[in-house]
Amino acid sequence: MSTTVHCASCGKDTVFDQPYPFHAGFSDQGFLYNDAGDLTFIWGVYDPLMKELFPEKCPWAFDEQEQQAFEQLLQPAPSGGRWRFSNPARCPTCREPIRPPMLKDIYYLVYPGSIDADGEKTGGLQVHVARANLTRR
Repeated sequence: MSTTVHCASCGKDTVFDQPYPFHAGFSDQGFLYNDAGDLTFIWGVYDPLMKELFPEKCPWAFDEQEQQAFEQLLQPAPSGGRWRFSNPARCPTCREPIRPPMLKDIYYLVYPGSIDADGEKTGGLQVHVARANLTRR
């Protein structure tokens, strides 16, 4: 199954290999888009490292300082750039936003090549944290 998102800016449709935009809250997941807005990073709010670093906090309730701290912990996106709470999903054709960032929208899109740390069998969030940043905390 797939879902199609229409870009209001250029009129192009983008097909995502998912049945509908996923609801982060129902699935207990956080998500960030990379700076280019063409990859998604997904992690579980009950991941052991998440609970250790941010006890009793869900990512959608982070204050600005917690957002920045979490962003700095993550390794860069595979294509370069950072994962950020302020990054929207972008149209692959015109680069304009097609979905808002996590703090403004609980539904997310998964681009090909995205990282699902919650869906990995080993490592989870720990695998995607920059070791140097983790030891400095």
